[in-house]
Amino acid sequence: MTSKKGENTLKNGKHLVWILDDEWVDHSIEKAIYEQNGFEVKVTRSEAFEEDLPHYAPYADAVVAQVGFQCTAELIDKLDSCRIISASAVGFNHIDVEAATRKGILVSHVPEYCSEEVSDHAITHILTLARRFPAYNEQVKRGEWDPMDTLPIKRFCNHTVGLLGFGRIARKAAQKLKGFGVRLIAHDPSVSEEVFDEYSVEAVSFNELLSQSTILSLHVPLKPDTKNIISYDQLKMMPQGAFIVNTSRGGVINEEDLYKAINEGHIAGAGLDVLLNEPPHSDDPLLNTDKVFVTPHSAYISEEAIVELKTKTSQNAIDGVAGKPVANTLNPQVLNEIKL
Repeated sequence: MTSKKGENTLKNGKHLVWILDDEWVDHSIEKAIYEQNGFEVKVTRSEAFEEDLPHYAPYADAVVAQVGFQCTAELIDKLDSCRIISASAVGFNHIDVEAATRKGILVSHVPEYCSEEVSDHAITHILTLARRFPAYNEQVKRGEWDPMDTLPIKRFCNHTVGLLGFGRIARKAAQKLKGFGVRLIAHDPSVSEEVFDEYSVEAVSFNELLSQSTILSLHVPLKPDTKNIISYDQLKMMPQGAFIVNTSRGGVINEEDLYKAINEGHIAGAGLDVLLNEPPHSDDPLLNTDKVFVTPHSAYISEEAIVELKTKTSQNAIDGVAGKPVANTLNPQVLNEIKL
């Protein structure tokens, strides 16, 4: 074997893609794609990582990193043959992009594959909260039958739905919510006024978003400037009885503060697809209140989305090794340094 970038690294003359994945069990879609393109595939789960590390890290031409698998600077430093780390996700905070850049390794992700699914999921959370489905369901399971015991319920079209972040998913959600007749507002300094106008969404400041949203839906990546962007002070700025929905990343909400605001009665409830710790501990306070319902980071799931994600992730890895243009790179400056 050799560790020089750009040369075949296996004795059989095939490139190696190393998949780091604790979520997917079936990799038949990816394996078929890689085999058609002359790649050897190795899949490693966490329990085998330390054993596999010296055998594959120095020789992998591409690494595929599932969102739950931490691709640290320590690991990246050992990737001596790697040309690309292909994130099998929209998010990429599990990858040390700066370390990859220093190593001359491209990093890519797949930001568009599940926009339909996540926007649907966010709206499902919104409607479930606004129409008090969890409370009604628990009531009936207790043998009760009282449609009046969960009031107040506001007519849905009278809500102001605020969107923190106005990227692909938030725009999809806005399009779908428009049919309900709600007022739509959003805050995203990176988006032009023309885009807000195109979607008939009112652009507001961050403080205006908080003070006016009776339902707040979060659509921001987890970065240093968005970590705990929704904390106690921000929650208290929201109208009494407001709801909050998070289908982005758990770290954007301070969960202790959210529980406090709910326990005090200021926030009426929350729908969460993401948590700071996944899976959560059984004694997590947010799991032990009937005003919060949680789904297991599943907003992206559909049969079509899974196929699209695996296909695009694989193609990014293949293109990166071949020195071809790669879709959605996070550090394109590395391209200038690659010697074919």
